[in-house]
Amino acid sequence: MATTAFGTELQQAPALFEAYLARFFHEEAERYAYGDLFEPLYLDMTEFVGRRGKRIRPLLMLGAYRVFGGDRALEDTALLRAALSLELLHAFILVHDDVIDRSERRRGLSTLHKLVEERLGRMEGAARTGENVAVVIGDMLFALALETLRTADFPIERRDAALGHFLRYITDTGAGEVYDILLGTRDIARVAEEDISRMYTLKTTRYTFEAPLVLGALLAGASGDVLAELSRLIEPVGLAFQIQNDLIEYQKFKGVNRLRQTDLLEGKKTLLLRSAFDHLDDLDRSFLQLCLSTRTSNDTSVSKIEQLIDKSGAVGLLTTSMNKLFRSAEAEVADSALTPDQQAGFRELISRIWKQTQHSGAD
Repeated sequence: MATTAFGTELQQAPALFEAYLARFFHEEAERYAYGDLFEPLYLDMTEFVGRRGKRIRPLLMLGAYRVFGGDRALEDTALLRAALSLELLHAFILVHDDVIDRSERRRGLSTLHKLVEERLGRMEGAARTGENVAVVIGDMLFALALETLRTADFPIERRDAALGHFLRYITDTGAGEVYDILLGTRDIARVAEEDISRMYTLKTTRYTFEAPLVLGALLAGASGDVLAELSRLIEPVGLAFQIQNDLIEYQKFKGVNRLRQTDLLEGKKTLLLRSAFDHLDDLDRSFLQLCLSTRTSNDTSVSKIEQLIDKSGAVGLLTTSMNKLFRSAEAEVADSALTPDQQAGFRELISRIWKQTQHSGAD
């Protein structure tokens, strides 16, 4: 596999995917013709999925398919369909996550439950109704993700294996979401770094990085040993990406509107908070615990959290940890059982995604 040719294909992949995504929802419209009451909801669903994100999951899947021996052109409908299943899964997770977090914005626009609420106007109970409808639409996206992968035109044994992996990744993601919710109820002193790392791996690394790489390689015909190697190699990379995401979130938190919804103000327990807590003295730890326990955010508590995180040096420590994880992963790839071409392709994929997520995270 020539590196230049592969890089060119990766550059073309996003446009191919966006064109297929638009075509897919146009073709599916008749199937979702449930009448006038549902029609605007289908439009909201298609608009939500169609918002221009980074598409890192489809890109990783398409790239992995090529790296590990797949010979179909990237514009192949079955291949794009399999890649789309991951984006539909991502949309399902985002819709439910936004309801859980009561988020109002996603990619600069209203979240799905807020879109529904806005359509209802000033009706009593509009917010609750919007959340209820969004949960159901999320479930429909989940079903559509499974159906899309199930009907992709690949050899049946590969497709069935891909579905099996797909379902396991969904279960892992659900367990990670449970970790996130329950850790959010605990005092930071009672949240172990290992629990946060486990939550990151289950909630994010599995379906964001491992799933696309493994599914792409599997559909290309890679062996079980290669799939296991990919799962092993991507775990530290996934943790590094999540640390990067924490740091990006913190920069947003430090921006002009510090009272906007962020992980810090939603009570989420991150490695950034745990690192800050570990590197403060007893008095400052108590202040941090007090600020984090305050349910009503105000500028005073927000400013104090920011001061304590900065004072702890946690940002620099996590930046060092992130870079160390990447260096470790690079060494692991070089020592792995992957062929030299596969190693080069893996590095190219990860490097491209890293550049895409450097300033705004992996949404």
